[in-house]
Amino acid sequence: MIPGQDEDSCKYRVKESMKDKIIVIGVAPSLEDDIKKLSGIIDLDLLDKIAIGLDCSDRVTFDIQHMATYHVEELEQFRIRRQKMGGNLDFKTHSHKQGADCIWPLVARSPFSGSSAFLGVQAAIGLGYKKVVLCGCPMQGQNLINKRATDYDKFQKGWVKFAPSMFGDKVKSMSGFTRDLMGFPTKEWLYE
Repeated sequence: MIPGQDEDSCKYRVKESMKDKIIVIGVAPSLEDDIKKLSGIIDLDLLDKIAIGLDCSDRVTFDIQHMATYHVEELEQFRIRRQKMGGNLDFKTHSHKQGADCIWPLVARSPFSGSSAFLGVQAAIGLGYKKVVLCGCPMQGQNLINKRATDYDKFQKGWVKFAPSMFGDKVKSMSGFTRDLMGFPTKEWLYE
């Protein structure tokens, strides 16, 4: 057992099967390009995956180990959409509210929200991942996949206020504002 953890803690239940690196997968238009670039640096099978939000359910075809969202009311729909596209359903869910497998404290709250991607990174670090790479999470531009176009620039405040001190050098990003803030994942960083 991990010191300071009880038997029911999410960290304890997940730890034995997890890898030491994870990809946080968002739905920004850069996702496919980010994944392609990352696969040129490291074999993606060496990383666990955490999908962010409902729109990621059927956009990511490979197995995921986790799903994170601030919108617990979308968890059932996420599973339905994932099942329809033939995706795996044996993943842990993460949120700041009851209804998810693992509950995390709400840190980046409005007006300094960092989006569900911030929660995904918070969960990854909390679970004990040593390296976290953001793909499809540039926190700039708009999410044009769903009917409610979301302006991601508004989430930058949460990243600026909390991410550098909370996540340090454990988090890098493939693109956009988060890459400029947290840095790009070099091969050396991934394998150190």
